Amino acid sequence: MKQGSLYQGLAHVGIKTGDLEQAISFYCGTLGFTLVNRIKPGDVELVFLQLDDLVVELVENKEGIAYTDGVVNHLALQVADIFAATSALEAAGVELLTREPQALGGGRYNLFFRGPSGEKLELLQG
Repeated sequence: MKQGSLYQGLAHVGIKTGDLEQAISFYCGTLGFTLVNRIKPGDVELVFLQLDDLVVELVENKEGIAYTDGVVNHLALQVADIFAATSALEAAGVELLTREPQALGGGRYNLFFRGPSGEKLELLQG
């Protein structure tokens, strides 16, 4: 990481799936990922899988909900200070999908925003 950089690297890639169990079986059984965490912070279940340094977040897609952002739902960037990174994005005129970072518990925060082509990106701290 460059000294003074707000961004530390890739945190995870989020992939939507209509069948979590089938996706877990594929990633773990076929590709060799390990199940790291399974949470349901709201209406949607999230499953985190890891293979070496690569983390994939499987995002449950409820029946009838279209893949409006595509199957590869988002790219998450790890940050040391999400509040400073959010301020920098605002100053650059970047479209934020929420006004401020959301607390995830345990000192973790996230914030979603759009890239120049409309792609969904996430800042993740903690």
